[in-house]
Amino acid sequence: MSEEKVVVAMSGGVDSSVAAAFLKEKGYQVIGITIRMWGDKNRCCVPGDVEDAKKVARILDIPHHVISMHDLFKEQVVDYFISEYLKGRTPNPCAVCNPSIKFGDLLKKAFELKAAYLATGHYATVSLNPQNYRYMLKRGKERGKDQSYFLARLSQETLKSVMFPIGNFPKKKIRLLAERFHLPVASKTESQEVCFIPDGDLTSFIKRYSGKSMNEGPIEDQTGKVLGKHPGVIGYTIGQRKGLGIALGKPVYVTEINAKTNTITIGNNEDLYKRRLAATGTHWLSIPAIKEPARFRVRIRHKHKPAWAKVTQRDNKVSEIEFDEPQRALTPGQLAVFYQDDAVAGSAWIDRVYN
Repeated sequence: MSEEKVVVAMSGGVDSSVAAAFLKEKGYQVIGITIRMWGDKNRCCVPGDVEDAKKVARILDIPHHVISMHDLFKEQVVDYFISEYLKGRTPNPCAVCNPSIKFGDLLKKAFELKAAYLATGHYATVSLNPQNYRYMLKRGKERGKDQSYFLARLSQETLKSVMFPIGNFPKKKIRLLAERFHLPVASKTESQEVCFIPDGDLTSFIKRYSGKSMNEGPIEDQTGKVLGKHPGVIGYTIGQRKGLGIALGKPVYVTEINAKTNTITIGNNEDLYKRRLAATGTHWLSIPAIKEPARFRVRIRHKHKPAWAKVTQRDNKVSEIEFDEPQRALTPGQLAVFYQDDAVAGSAWIDRVYN
């Protein structure tokens, strides 16, 4: 049993609710906090979610606070999201939100409340490596739900003050625990969209909040032959097949997006496979920065199966990554996460892709 104080980020969903209940049962002094990060017409803590979090807090008999981080969220996440699409890149808002918002300012709030830890409902685990005394961020037990990829930008200083109480449980077990704790969110469904764009209309959202008009441009094949037009490069991503408006009698995919020339290049599925990339902002987590090329299993998107690659670190935090086998749809703007066994060794932002 513990009497330490823990702040739990409660989104109104089943995962964070069970995390709070689990810690309360373990004897921690639990305080629930729900963040309002954007407007009401989104999936980012809408009024219904806030009310669900309040209901859970009442059942658990724990204090509950609702705080607004609208301005910070817009500055740190939404503006970044829009900027990346305007550059022809595909952003990763969750990987940016976690270190800056959920484990940044919210962690500061937890400390203001004299809490020792901040806990969330993420599917991951944290442990201390007794050999190098560094905290290790490890993959969640249920591989299909593992969220270590989105947490890879956290720091050592952050990891020592966070808890992931449900990381060692499968999702089915979490729902059973929710029923045992008599939580009203036990059967609540999960949202799969970008949390601040519930209708999935990226183009309309970016136009509305950027104030920029989009210009038509050419859609070309691998030889540069113009096959059609696009309404603007925003909203397209590498590997996209649907919505191209091109009929060639066979499946074709977006293979390159060039915002400077306002050009979309399409090709066959085999044209999507590349082996090499340059990545920026290299951030080492469970190990110190490498001095010599090293091999890791590298994940290039959340649902990607980590693949073996050689990572070479340059002095300016630029990393060169070369996969043993070509990988499909390496995408600028996404995060490359390096794994040693189940631990996140480090990560870097994909910048350029090579044949």
